[in-house]
Amino acid sequence: MRRLDGIRILIWDCDGTIWKHVEHEAEIVTKELGIPLTERFSNEYFKMIESIESHFEHQKVTKTAYIDLIQKCMPILLENGIKADEFFDEWMMIETSELNEGARETIEYFYSKGYKNIVLTDMPYVKQVSLLEKYGVLQYIKEVYAGDDNYLKRHQKSTKRVIENGHEKEYVIIGDSIKNDIAFANNSGIKSIWFNPECKKNKSEYKPTMQVTSLYEVCRRIKR
Repeated sequence: MRRLDGIRILIWDCDGTIWKHVEHEAEIVTKELGIPLTERFSNEYFKMIESIESHFEHQKVTKTAYIDLIQKCMPILLENGIKADEFFDEWMMIETSELNEGARETIEYFYSKGYKNIVLTDMPYVKQVSLLEKYGVLQYIKEVYAGDDNYLKRHQKSTKRVIENGHEKEYVIIGDSIKNDIAFANNSGIKSIWFNPECKKNKSEYKPTMQVTSLYEVCRRIKR
């Protein structure tokens, strides 16, 4: 089995890696908002989520920019008496995910072995930290780098705020997204583990150092 050595710091992605979104996400959101679940709401909601990457590709992730995106993609909100800024604040507090199998145990394992766990996420700080705490993971995380007032992972400027110059060989990022997590690794000159439980094909220009189908496997892939 191929292993990575010399690793000291593990960078963890959140959405899709530490946790996954449930299939009935739109139903949960509409229930919390007190409005009907319709096909139109689902279409607009998921269009908004899918548009996040392209919307913030060349600009910082800010609350104002998020609200502008929501207002553009989800006109159904205002028709139901909900302003975009009100939706954003409510959305940040709605849980639409569940912990991935092996996530907490794997992060705890590396913490107990003296490794440094940090989180790098494109989503807002408050939402991600609240979930890390709820799932019993936050206590094993040393630092959290969130999307607030910063660029997305794949942006070249993201490297400087996370990676200590000259120590690239000590880092590995674990994530499910090729175009975000693995792109960050390639741009930063660090190793990467692609969490790929569905065994998807990688057809992009970004190449992971290795891939796993289970988070438990990460424990066997990294050694001092």
